[in-house]
Amino acid sequence: MPPRRRKRGGFVGPIVLIFVGGMFLLQNAGYLPPNAWLNVWRLWPLLLVLAGLELLLAGRVPRLILAALALIVVILALMALTPGISLVAGQPVSQTFETPASAATQTSVVIHFGAGELSVGPLVGSADSGTLASMHYDGPPDLMPRPQFGVTNGTGLLQYVPPSGVAHSLLPFVGQQPAAPRMDVQLSGAMPITSFSVQTGATQAQLDLSKLQIRNLDVSVGAASTWLRMPASGVTTVRVNGGAATVHIEIPDGVAAQIRERGGLSTLNIDQARFPAVSEGLYRSADYSTAQNRVDLDLETGLTTIQID
Repeated sequence: MPPRRRKRGGFVGPIVLIFVGGMFLLQNAGYLPPNAWLNVWRLWPLLLVLAGLELLLAGRVPRLILAALALIVVILALMALTPGISLVAGQPVSQTFETPASAATQTSVVIHFGAGELSVGPLVGSADSGTLASMHYDGPPDLMPRPQFGVTNGTGLLQYVPPSGVAHSLLPFVGQQPAAPRMDVQLSGAMPITSFSVQTGATQAQLDLSKLQIRNLDVSVGAASTWLRMPASGVTTVRVNGGAATVHIEIPDGVAAQIRERGGLSTLNIDQARFPAVSEGLYRSADYSTAQNRVDLDLETGLTTIQID
């Protein structure tokens, strides 16, 4: 009895998996903006087109040609979502914004930054009087975040978020791929920060928070290299989420810490002379429960290398 011929599967499923995986990879590498997924849902009719191609041509043309046709359809669809693609980026700009504290007695801070270099630290010099924050930006004008600040019942909300509605190409290496921007943010050490959220993509980040008063800190990094120095005073709850990243965390002398690690394939190096292991995935300073200055740190990471000292 001749062996059964194995039935070949369709190509729509593999194409979808390759497309979604490629989107995640390119976004982590910084070639796609964080909001790229907002446009992807508009591609749902593409599934019908690919299914129709499979029904019409399967068995009539070689599968390699069929896959090539499907790839051409996907590329044309992506180009249709990004009209007016320009191969030349706008001229770089250099600009500084200062934000007054106004009537705020405490504030929340949100920073979103895609690809480039990000620096966060304390506000220095005489500008600290009455000033909440200062931001300096060098890079393409289309990617420049302008500070948004409002105060409600004495609580401020300061946001540095790239402008929405900017036309980004969904195709890697095509369209506006400007030189990497740089943003420096300085925050007042006199203003209590109730929550501080930092979200980055393919970014080289230097976050010196040692002189800031932060209660809750949330740091999310993509394919990035991040140096993070924790606050030196007060009680701070910290969550660090990383993708394919390298993260170096410094905890100032005199600050106790409790560290929980929930990583998948992460590499974790901890100074266990300061933060001995209590159980699997849990490290704690001997004086953590009584220390006035302490950090409660949660690590939720993927393919991340983390150094804590």
